[in-house]
Amino acid sequence: MGPSPLKNNDETRKEILSAIRDFVPSLNPNNPIFASFHNGQVQNPLGGGSYAFQDDIVGPVLSALVDDEVLEGKRSAAQPRLPTRPIVIHAGLQPNNSPHAGTLVVFCYAFSFARWMCGRMQKMAKDAGFGGKLPAVSVEITFVDTAPVDGKGVTVDGVQYQRAYRLAGPSDFTDDYHAVLRFLSRWSGIPYTAAFQSDFFSGPSIPKILEYILSRHITLGRQLSPKHGVLALRAACPVSGCGLAEKHGLLNTYKGSTITFKCPNHGPHSICVSEPAEAARIEANAPARNLIRSMSHLLDAKAHNVRVTGGDYAGTYQEMFLYRPLAAWSAATRLAVGKTPHILYAPVIVDWSGAKLSKSLYVREGAYDLMKVLGTDGLCSFARLRDHFDDDGSEGLRRIWLEVESWLKNPKKLFRSYSVEYLQRVIFETEKKD
Repeated sequence: MGPSPLKNNDETRKEILSAIRDFVPSLNPNNPIFASFHNGQVQNPLGGGSYAFQDDIVGPVLSALVDDEVLEGKRSAAQPRLPTRPIVIHAGLQPNNSPHAGTLVVFCYAFSFARWMCGRMQKMAKDAGFGGKLPAVSVEITFVDTAPVDGKGVTVDGVQYQRAYRLAGPSDFTDDYHAVLRFLSRWSGIPYTAAFQSDFFSGPSIPKILEYILSRHITLGRQLSPKHGVLALRAACPVSGCGLAEKHGLLNTYKGSTITFKCPNHGPHSICVSEPAEAARIEANAPARNLIRSMSHLLDAKAHNVRVTGGDYAGTYQEMFLYRPLAAWSAATRLAVGKTPHILYAPVIVDWSGAKLSKSLYVREGAYDLMKVLGTDGLCSFARLRDHFDDDGSEGLRRIWLEVESWLKNPKKLFRSYSVEYLQRVIFETEKKD
């Protein structure tokens, strides 16, 4: 039997594929579906971070933590190149949806990195003949419970006010997050703690950091909020049953260490940030929170802090909102001289167009309906992933965990994005092989 003519006739194949592409939208003309094709091959070309860290990401981070201790004068150059302080890997979440694939990848990265870090330190200690105690490694997941509850805010005279989860009560999705964290902690052997915004703003260095920020609120407002030009610091109205907070800080007034906020129902109320109990009530938008958190981590003399966040926060976002104001702070205060935050960026999960898979809050109604048709809506939330496998959620999450683990084994894979179509093959199509 001779070779199939289709294998040798590019024009015939092109015509067939073109016909399929033209036919598929007609299946549902009111909400058309479009066909695309790929060869199933995965490329991991080197460049930038993937070139620099193609063989190792854990070692350079450990070395940077040791260098921090040297900068602080806390160790001699003769000591083994191992950190001496506990290491905390941080990640965060807004509890306004069941965690989708992007969030799950961030969590898996945090726990996997912590596991690899423990293993690397053990090997380094053994190779160096070091018999001392190695620092503990843990994961801390912060619930950004100051995120707004959908449908609970109001707009008055064009000014937006919100009510946050910290006053409205636990999110409906809290159990999903804890289920995920318990699985990852068990598989990695790494303990975790859950923290909230009040825990973060109760830190010992926070009052002094806030005093610095208030003293430069005009400059920092322009830097951290290009749209509004003012610091987006908030505090919920203290009147029982109210809890409204002005979202963007447009009406805030500043005097010394005191911020005065305005409630549309009950008028002005104030917080003195030099008082720790009052500082714990502060809320901040993402850029301001990012800066305050980084300052507090750099001042932490008891632990090393490493953050894992989505790759969509890398690049210009950090250069403008974090590193420029951090450099000005260090120059003005002589604090954390020579130190910068330790941040790892998880690969972004993207759709066919290259846009990141997002919470429904940021996309139009029904944007991901097709994923249900294709059987991939489990990527939109842990709850749907659990339903897909008809279990406690462990099977789908385990497949994501193993995929992220493979990235740590081959770190060049950490410096790229991954498509929904790619994860479809990793998570769902492997069912056919199991």
